[in-house]
This record gives sequence, structure tokens and C-alpha cells, in this order.
Amino acid sequence: MKKKPGVHSYRFKIFVFMFLFFTLYFSPLPVSRAKVYIDITSPAFRKLPLTISFEGSEEAKEIPEIVKDDLDFTGIFDLVDPDIPGAEIKAHINVEISEKLKADVSVFDIVRNKEILNKRYSSSKKIMRALSHSISSDIFEVITGKKGIFRTKISYILSSSDKRTLSLMDWDGYKTMRIVTRGLTLSHSWSPDSKYIIYSSERARKWEVYFLNLRNYREMMLFSSKGLNLVGGVSPDGRIAFSSSKDGSPEIYVINMKSGMAQKLTRSFGIDISPVFSADGSQIAFVSDRGGSPQIYVMNSDGTRIRRLTFEGSYNTSPAWSPDGQWITFVGRKNGKSQIFMIQSDGVDLRQITEEGNNENPAFSPDGMFMAFDSDRDGNKGIYLMNINGGIQKRITPKNIKAMNPRWSPYIK
Repeated sequence: MKKKPGVHSYRFKIFVFMFLFFTLYFSPLPVSRAKVYIDITSPAFRKLPLTISFEGSEEAKEIPEIVKDDLDFTGIFDLVDPDIPGAEIKAHINVEISEKLKADVSVFDIVRNKEILNKRYSSSKKIMRALSHSISSDIFEVITGKKGIFRTKISYILSSSDKRTLSLMDWDGYKTMRIVTRGLTLSHSWSPDSKYIIYSSERARKWEVYFLNLRNYREMMLFSSKGLNLVGGVSPDGRIAFSSSKDGSPEIYVINMKSGMAQKLTRSFGIDISPVFSADGSQIAFVSDRGGSPQIYVMNSDGTRIRRLTFEGSYNTSPAWSPDGQWITFVGRKNGKSQIFMIQSDGVDLRQITEEGNNENPAFSPDGMFMAFDSDRDGNKGIYLMNINGGIQKRITPKNIKAMNPRWSPYIK
């Protein structure tokens, strides 16, 4: 005799619907490191006066402009015109263009009267933006002591009326390309070495887990079963966390990327979804309604020692770990809107980061200084960037497209 759907089945359908609704719609010389000029971890650091001068042809003028835009976005530098005194650091970019593009970059500490960077760059004229981002990263690193994120990329979902495709762009929104156009693509994540993107896609009414090799764009299926299978995060050793409703209620699983073997981690009467690994792979944050409403939980990566992290708010979803493991960002409902929050991984120091519009799907940059997220504050949902204090919020996708669910790449070699 066929069983009637019970309360649990109904609750499962409602929660999955709400989850999907809010997700879908709402040969160089060495670099000197003798001195760190700005402590960017301090909340009260002083902006460093920096001037950037240029020498070269009109064709290469885009290079210093890209470098200025990169460094200005960080909020760390006070860019000073070369003709105006007051700079403490001077960067000079000299570009020659023939068959190849060659750029000599010198960074000079005016206060200490010392050159701190001298490097030559060479590339094809076709990748001028990539070369510019490399210059920005090296200038940033020699001054702050941290790697720059200017050569990283962001993957995201591009949505049209009948299709959602997985797309890729530079960190600043340039050089966009669609990389997965088959099926209805939703959740996705980067491998720690930045060589693969792992994602969930519905094809022939079946949700499956795939990974895409970004060197040759070859796709391979990793996991297939009945029900909804949504990719979460990837550990440093290649384990992929995902949620699956193949046995009824969604639970958390991990699958080894090489062997394809899946292991079930949670067994609860609630709904367990959105698993993400900490940077060291030792813990998993996830969403569960086992306590009555969707909240953020943390467990060891083998499924042991489950503990609840969030207690404020009645609807908290989409967790993401900071690269140092100290913070977890997530989306919470407040005054009927989705907003981005941060909380320390031990459950203290809750902070609200966004206020305007609906803001969802936060993702940390690999240096932990910035976040990518999506927002509908301008009408059409788009990808935005901000620093982790909520400052310098900037849209990087055009207003005439609908873009969502960004994932920031690791550092790319």
C-alpha cells in the first residue's frame, strides 16, 4: 500500500523550495620583503600615499590605469598625482611594445631612499590586462607583505529566462566567458589548486555532480543519483562535500575526487545542506533545520562533534569559511531581506556586513580581505565586491544581465 506523505516529507519540500527560491532569485629580480608598510589586519591602518608614473606609447597607457584601479579598490592606498608632492612610495612603469609587450617596473621607498622592487615583465599584447594585474599583485605584495588577488578569477551563474550557465571572469569583472552551457547549472566550487571547477547540473531531469578541467575544458561526471545533489566545498586533499536527497531527506556527503567513493556524514530528522570545508579541511560548516529553523552548524570533517553556530535570526544559510579559518560568513534574514553576516568560527562576535537590498551567496577572496556576493539592490541581480568590513561595495557585472552565486578562485599560478 502506498504511504501518504507525512509532515517530514512536506517540511522537506517546503525547505528545498525556499532554499532554491532564495538562491536563484534573490626571470625577475627578487621582491624585497624587509618591511611591511601597512598592517592591513589592523582596523585603524593609515592609507599609504602612493604615486604611479608611466613612460611608454599611447597603446600601452591602459596598463598604469588598470594598475591604479586594482590598487585603489583595496582601500589601502591614497593615490597621489606624480606632479604633486606627498607620496611615500613611488612606482614607475616603463613599457615597450614591438612584437611583444615588455614592462619594466620599479617601486621606490621615498622615505627610506631605497628601491624595494625592480622587475621586468614580458607577454603577448593580447594579454595586456593579465600583465597589468601581475604588476598590481607584485606592488601590493612588496608593500603589504600579502599576495595580491589581482590575477584571480570569479566563477558565477549567468541566468536568463530559461537557462542558467556557469561563467568565468577576472576578479574585476572583465574577460567574461561561459564555460558550462548544458543543463540547468546551480551550485559550484573551485578545487584548491584552481585547475578544476566542480558543479551540480540538472540534465534529463536528473541532478548530477560534474567537474571541469580548466586547462582543456573537458567535463567529467563524478556523481549521479536520484534526488537533488548540490555541490558545497572542496577540501585541500580533494574531498568534495555535497548534499543529496537520494535517500529522502537531504544529508551531507563527501566524495573523493579521484576514487569517486561517497561517504554519508549526517543522519538527522532535519534538512542538512550547503556543506563547506574549512581551509585546512578539518571542519565542515553546513545548514540544518534540525533545531526548528535553518541555522549554521559546524562539524568535524568525518561527521563527528556537530555543534550549532548561529542562534540569532530564524533563517540563516549559505556559509563560507575565511581562508584563515577564523570567520564564517553567511546569509541571514533580517526585516524581510537577505543580508550578509560574519561570525567567528567559535560562535562569537556576530557582525552584519550589508544593509541595502537582498544580498546573498558570499565568498571570500583567497587573501581573506574581500568578499564577492550577489545583490538585487540595483533591480537586476548582479555580482558585487566589498571588503570584509562591508566597505567599498562595487558592482562588477553589467546591469543588463542577471548574475548570481559567485565563487572566488584560489590564487592562480
